[in-house]
Amino acid sequence: MKFRADTFILLLMNNSQIIAQMIKHQERIQGYDVARALAVFIMIIVHFNLVLAKANNDESVLASILNLIQGKGAALFVVIAGAGISLMIRTNLFFNDLLRLREKRMLLFKRAAFLFLFGLIFSLVWPADILHSYGCYILIGAIVMTRHSAYLWVFILLLIFSYPFIIEVVDYEKGWDWLTIEYTDYWSFNGFIRNFFINGFNPVVPWVAFILAGIWLGRQNIHSKSIRNTILGVSITVFVLTQMLSKRLIEASQSFTNLTLDEALAFYGTAPMPPMPVFMISSISWAFMVITLCIWITEKLKHTTMFVFLVKTGQMAFTHYISHIVIGLIICITIYGENNLPLWYAITLALVYCFFCILFSVLWNKKYKKGPLSMFIRYVTKT
Repeated sequence: MKFRADTFILLLMNNSQIIAQMIKHQERIQGYDVARALAVFIMIIVHFNLVLAKANNDESVLASILNLIQGKGAALFVVIAGAGISLMIRTNLFFNDLLRLREKRMLLFKRAAFLFLFGLIFSLVWPADILHSYGCYILIGAIVMTRHSAYLWVFILLLIFSYPFIIEVVDYEKGWDWLTIEYTDYWSFNGFIRNFFINGFNPVVPWVAFILAGIWLGRQNIHSKSIRNTILGVSITVFVLTQMLSKRLIEASQSFTNLTLDEALAFYGTAPMPPMPVFMISSISWAFMVITLCIWITEKLKHTTMFVFLVKTGQMAFTHYISHIVIGLIICITIYGENNLPLWYAITLALVYCFFCILFSVLWNKKYKKGPLSMFIRYVTKT
């Protein structure tokens, strides 16, 4: 086969263009930071409502919105983490750099171990902690981060649709005192395993599906408008259809089965506990929708002050997650007590705290590029 110099030059130019694109894509995508800030704000609002607001059957618009976003902030947070894994290894995966892939996998293992142990300690303060589960999500994500996308989606679907059968075998309510929302045998071996993997606030099965979905999303060329628009369009469609399907299934179950309303809501509702398929699919589509919208809006408004502030806030998400419990909620509980406030008052306090998160992020960023907790994690894990 005759070698032609012009063919060689063309190949060289194509490779140069590919490398240039890879370098461009390695730049931090600020839309992810904005989405991460929104995820933290949603968790703050949900937690302030859970701890401070009076427990009643409020049917206001505000209550409906809160029901809609239950669990969505944490799910969005985990999906973004998965996308971060893919973005971190994208160049190494493209060039099949096995040495660097191995190094980054070990880095993720170290961070996963830290988050697991730190989260266990933090759960003494906040029983609904997600960090120890998050550490396991990162561990599994690191193991499968180089696998084919089809493999990821098969694993995601298995996790989502096997869960209803798993809780037929493992009693979902076992260990729970629903009057106090406490897990009675959390610190026993069997209780911890059951809570961690099956029936906790954020059980590994099926929640690890969120980080796998994020790994897939992080592989997509989000800079391409056509790809981004396709992901956004499909996500909005799936989210809306899932919400409609949930409503119809609940209504049908009341008419054609012996299920009580509470049982129908548990099976077919979009609440995070238990994390049934409707909730999981709704939350993945929600996360994709929010992320793509944040990336699109940030590209349009990235030089505006508010979006710069949100980017800095998203980069300190771990710090704000911890601080809203140990500072925000503890101060509010000391002043107001637990579950004593009208709903609107609790949400107002949450929004005020979100404002202080933004303010602190901007001031801290003037001197440091990483948040306090991120700096601590990097110091402890030597990463």
